[in-house]
Amino acid sequence: MLGKSLAILVVSPRERSGTTLIARLFAEFFRLSGDAPLLFDTDTLKPKFSKYFPEAQVVNLDKTKGQMGLFDTLPLRAHEPKIVDVTSRAFPTFFSLMRDIDFVAEARANNVEPVIVYIPHYEAEDFERGFKIREHFGCEFMLAENAFLGVAPQTLHSVNSYWALKAHPVHMMIPLLDPMSMNLLEDERVSMAEFLKASAPGNVPPAAGEKAQLPLAYLSLDARSKIRNWLKPSLREVQRVVQLVQARLNTPVSEPQSF
Repeated sequence: MLGKSLAILVVSPRERSGTTLIARLFAEFFRLSGDAPLLFDTDTLKPKFSKYFPEAQVVNLDKTKGQMGLFDTLPLRAHEPKIVDVTSRAFPTFFSLMRDIDFVAEARANNVEPVIVYIPHYEAEDFERGFKIREHFGCEFMLAENAFLGVAPQTLHSVNSYWALKAHPVHMMIPLLDPMSMNLLEDERVSMAEFLKASAPGNVPPAAGEKAQLPLAYLSLDARSKIRNWLKPSLREVQRVVQLVQARLNTPVSEPQSF
């Protein structure tokens, strides 16, 4: 990919927000587009992102070595996109470091555009925090709503920052997948891109001897259908927002294989 490359920073101030899931979707989208994204996992206690992508670098932001490993690499000029799964535990340290080293300016000097993908829970504090982050850093920003987290309560409708982020021009929504199917999709052996290929209509079902080696997501026709019907629109939503950001930056858009 020519032009300005993206550093996708998937963040949430709270646990169980879906940062790893959404980081996976971005990683798979770029792979389907022919890129080899550089991947980073900031959870050293219970790493998840790196279990789906063994090539991902696990960084400990509580240690100087981990801080340098991440923030020395993210701003480097490169054609490949970079994707960081920022856990809730790493969230405050991550943004403190971004501020202290003036990361956005350094990245832009190397033709890299940071993109903050912010996942709030439906709490006023989360939207206020997201608004402050957007205004302070001034880089590309996405509000990412995860339907798993429910819907906004009426009390949020009186919060100015809620409406400010809802009106942000780059805004994505990840649909809901039933808990059992999501549990199957979270099997570390399941590659989203490979699952789409294997579950495509008309594909030959696995032979009896192969079934014992396959994750359960592949074996139930009902689960395969549900996961596929969730995965395709979710990847299309990622495609839409990535291409929107690329258009805003006037840089060539990523074109994935058909899914």
